[in-house]
Amino acid sequence: MLISILQDSFRAGAVEENAGKIRDFYKKAVVQKVDLAIVPTEALCGFHPEKHLDYSDFSDRIAKAQKKLVRETDAFTALVFDSPFAMDGSFAPMAALACNGCIQHAVSQFSDGELQDDVFVFHGNRILLTYTSLATAMQFGGKADWQEAIDTLVLLDGTPFALEEEESRIALLDYISGLMPEVVYVAQCGGMGGTVYTGASAIYKDGRLRLQLPYFATASAVFDTQAPSSRKCASILPDTAQKKIACIHDALVCAIRDYFKQNGIKKAVVGLSGGIDSAVVLPLAVEALGRKNVFGLMMPSQFSTDHSVADAVALAENLQVYYEIIPIEPVYKAFMQQLSPVFKDTPFGLAEENLQARIRGNLLMAVANKTGAMLLNTSNKSEAACGYGTMYGDLCGGLSVLGDLYKSQVYALAHYINRKKEIIPIHCITKAPSAELRPGQKDSDSLPPYDTIEKVLRLHLEEKKDEKEIIKSGIGRDAVQRILGLYYKNEYKRRQTPPAIRVSNTVLGVDR
Repeated sequence: MLISILQDSFRAGAVEENAGKIRDFYKKAVVQKVDLAIVPTEALCGFHPEKHLDYSDFSDRIAKAQKKLVRETDAFTALVFDSPFAMDGSFAPMAALACNGCIQHAVSQFSDGELQDDVFVFHGNRILLTYTSLATAMQFGGKADWQEAIDTLVLLDGTPFALEEEESRIALLDYISGLMPEVVYVAQCGGMGGTVYTGASAIYKDGRLRLQLPYFATASAVFDTQAPSSRKCASILPDTAQKKIACIHDALVCAIRDYFKQNGIKKAVVGLSGGIDSAVVLPLAVEALGRKNVFGLMMPSQFSTDHSVADAVALAENLQVYYEIIPIEPVYKAFMQQLSPVFKDTPFGLAEENLQARIRGNLLMAVANKTGAMLLNTSNKSEAACGYGTMYGDLCGGLSVLGDLYKSQVYALAHYINRKKEIIPIHCITKAPSAELRPGQKDSDSLPPYDTIEKVLRLHLEEKKDEKEIIKSGIGRDAVQRILGLYYKNEYKRRQTPPAIRVSNTVLGVDR
C-alpha cells in the first residue's frame, strides 16, 4: 500500500484555508497514485477550535467544506481526515475515510472508555482508524483480537510540545508499533498562540521506525509499505542535553514565526540591556523573522555600565540588526521632578527602580506602535515565578519568548546559539545577572540563587511536591519557604504578562 502523510499547521477557525491545504495535498497524492492520503487530527476545523464550536455558522462552514472535499475524491485514492462535526453539521466528532465521492468509513468518538472503532478493509488492507490521543491507542495493547485483525493502525494526533513528555510519547509509539504490523502516526505541527505542536509524524513497520518527519516543521512524505528496507530510520528523539536544547531552540523559533504570521505582524522590537535574556531573544527573533524585521532598542540609564551597552551593541552588530541607543536619564529626571511633591524627603527605593523599567517599557511600546511591530518580552520563568519584574515595564510585550524557560535553560540556549561562532558576546554569558536599576545592583541582591529557585520550582510544579517534601529533599527550609512565598505572592503579576511560549507542562499563569 502506498501511503502519503501531511504534517502541517491548521489554524483554528480557518476552515477554507485548511480545506485548501488538504485539497492540494490530496490532488498531489492522486497524481502519485497513492492509496491513502492522511492528514492530522482536526485539520479541517483547525486545532483546537474551542469557542468556534459555540457558533452555528462554524458548523455550517465545516459541513460545506467537508462535502466539497469528499465529492472531489476519486475511486482509487482515499482521503483520511477528521472533524468535530458530522456531514449534516451536527456536533459528532468523527474521523473519516473518503473515496469515490463519498465517505466509506467513519469513526465516532468513543464513550465511557469503550472504543467504537471498526476495522475497515481498503485495497485489501485491514485498517483501524483512530483520531484520539496516543494514550487511547494504549487500549489496543494486550487485545489480541485487535492485533490479529489489523494490518495498519492509523493514528491522527495533535500533540502540544512539552520537553518532559517527548520520551514518553516516543516510547508509547514504539510500544504500539510492536503490537501492529504497521502504524501510521500523523500529527499537527507548528505554533498556534503560545503553543507549539510537535509534528514528528512517523510510520512504523514490523516494529521498526521506517519514516519520520521533522519536529515542528511542515512536511509530507510518501511511503510504500511493500518496499523492502534493511535499515531502521534513526529517531530524532531529543535524548541528550544538546538535542534537548536544540529542540527547545527550534520550538521557540517556530512559535515566534507562526505567532507573528497568524497575527499579521512582520516586525519585532527587542529591548537590549546587555543581559543574557535579551541576548538570547534577539537571535531567536532574527532566525524566525529575518534580521531586517528585527529592531533593537538600547536604553541606558545613569546606572548602566559601559560594558552592558558595549555588549548590547556587539550583539546587534553580530546579527546585523538595526538598533538605536536612547538614554533614559533625561526622561527619568523629568519624571522625578514631576513626582517630587510625593517623592521628596524619601530614600531611593523600589519606586525609583521600577520607574526606570516603566520608562523603558513606554519607549519600547512607542517604537512598536510607530513601526507596526510587536514587542518581544524577555522575562524568564525563574524570575517570573518569583515576581522579579515590573508591571507595565519589563513585563510588557506581545509574546513572552523565554517565559517557560528556567534561567539555566536560557544559559544553555546561549551556548547553543554560539555553537558555531560567537553571536552572543561571551561577557553576556559570564557576567553576574543584573537589572542595573541602582549602583552595583545584582539579581542575587533580591533573589535566591537561580539554581535553588529552579530546584524548588521543578519539585513543586513538575513533581507536585509540597513544602515539607521539598525540604526533605535536602533544600534548606528558609530557601524553600522564601521561594514558594514569592511564587504564590506574585500570581497577580503573572496574570497580566504576555502569553509565554509553552515548552513544558507547567506554564506559569496558564496551568497554575
